[in-house]
Amino acid sequence: MKIIRHPLFMRPSPEHELEQALDRELRQLPGPKAPSTLMPRVLRAIEARERMPWWQKSYASWPWAARLAFLVISGSLAALVLYFTWGLSDGITFGALSDEMAAVTQRWTAVRSIAAALGGATMAIARSAGAWTLWGVAAIAGACYLTTLTLGTYCYRLVSQRI
Repeated sequence: MKIIRHPLFMRPSPEHELEQALDRELRQLPGPKAPSTLMPRVLRAIEARERMPWWQKSYASWPWAARLAFLVISGSLAALVLYFTWGLSDGITFGALSDEMAAVTQRWTAVRSIAAALGGATMAIARSAGAWTLWGVAAIAGACYLTTLTLGTYCYRLVSQRI
């Protein structure tokens, strides 16, 4: 007569036992040895990467000014392509689109001239005010910044009850 056991009381599957035995044996093996030429090659690769100019490195290592210029230029080009694509899909001709772009360019020219006039006026006032006045304005701006930072930190800690 054959005894039938309930599945809960059966031994685990042979695949599971084999997996555990293989795992035990593999953990007892020593780790692989690196070739003796690996370290000099890695160091040379690191030095070569450090000597690369900034524009050949990843975007994250670019200077802030270059990142900003890249974002402005690529965003402008993308907007221009979308503008022309949208206009052409509506059946507008290149002539009409270029007339619209000329109007936008004239507006930007006006904005640029106003900004240049305001910048020139600001520089004239700054030159006539003297160095002590500029240092005073800088000190007041710094004090305002620190006050805002302190009050913001205090309010955040008050709300999160970390005081």
